[in-house]
Amino acid sequence: MFKWTNFFRGFAMGVTETVPGVSASTIAMLMGIYEKLLGSLSDITKGNIKRALGFLIPLGIGMVFALLITAKFIKYLLAEHPIPTMFLFVGLVVGILPFLWRSAHAETNKRFKPYHFVLIGVSFTLMALTSLIGEPVETVITDFNAGTYIYLFFSGVLASMALVLPGISGALVLMVLGAYYTAISALDSFHIPVIAAIGLGVAFGVLFTSRIIRYFLKTYTQATYSIMLGLVAGSILVIAPSSLPDTFLYGLVTFFTFLAGLVTALTFGRAERS
Repeated sequence: MFKWTNFFRGFAMGVTETVPGVSASTIAMLMGIYEKLLGSLSDITKGNIKRALGFLIPLGIGMVFALLITAKFIKYLLAEHPIPTMFLFVGLVVGILPFLWRSAHAETNKRFKPYHFVLIGVSFTLMALTSLIGEPVETVITDFNAGTYIYLFFSGVLASMALVLPGISGALVLMVLGAYYTAISALDSFHIPVIAAIGLGVAFGVLFTSRIIRYFLKTYTQATYSIMLGLVAGSILVIAPSSLPDTFLYGLVTFFTFLAGLVTALTFGRAERS
């Protein structure tokens, strides 16, 4: 049975996938559907297709709808108002950290050991280092052949980790691979072959990586949460703009967008644990 409330959850996840540095799986965790997402993806590989599709179809429709509808709007906001837009997402990411911390302890009822803090530090550093990767030239692929579509497919496979590992952004992965602006342009112009190539790569990737992540969450719960904490915290440095507002009014708007993201995340986090 379809739960169409998942359409709106998928829509929220889809919006974030157009923003480099923001992870859809972080939003899934914030909304309390992360483990259900992993379980449903795992069910498909185990043959429990009917049970999985009842959850995944409305979620997927919401994500696709968001990608198609909001790509142009997000592109406009990032081009014209990048600072307040990115600080909205910074607020969301900061707000999810307490939820992740509580989740790590609630799942096992144990305190972190020293090596867990080492994992947090290492994963934080690795994620933060991605902020040193400069944006590639905003080129859009226009010459398409079999090799191009294979490249876009495998770019989608690598970007699929964003759906199953909080802190890793699919858009950022595509940007590093040089496929981000091609993907955004394809969504904007509704270029079906490009959308299909990347989309099939993402679908192929999540089916396999979801089982791996789910195994580690069940077997090495606190260690996995430690890595997630580090990745999510490190993504703040990736998302945060390199410049600050240059006027008081613009700074005030930026502060309120950050506050809106923070309050939203803290509210959802408390609701999920209540």
